[in-house]
Amino acid sequence: MGARGRRFSEEFKLHVVQEVLSGERQAVVARRHSVSVNSLSLWMKAYRTGRLGGGATGDPDVQRLLAENRQLKELLGKKELELEFLKKAEAFARELKKDISSIGSGSGVSRRKKNVR
Repeated sequence: MGARGRRFSEEFKLHVVQEVLSGERQAVVARRHSVSVNSLSLWMKAYRTGRLGGGATGDPDVQRLLAENRQLKELLGKKELELEFLKKAEAFARELKKDISSIGSGSGVSRRKKNVR
């Protein structure tokens, strides 16, 4: 009936497309930004063909680099989790060693030999 719908800036569209390219699902991103999945799909297609945001990203080399970028970000996240785990394990081991050494140092334990007849 003549309703034209909302207009979104190119900057907004690029931001939403980048979220999808970073690995998030289209449906989740569309819901978060209150846009239709169909609109988001059209923006993705426009981005890949270079009609949105400048350079064409439909180029196989660009797609390969984007995929590699996603994989590297995922690997970096895993490594950060491993590093955090190792830091906690080291702190735990330090505490455990401190507790054991305080027990063995004689806190309340007599080392004097008893006279045996």
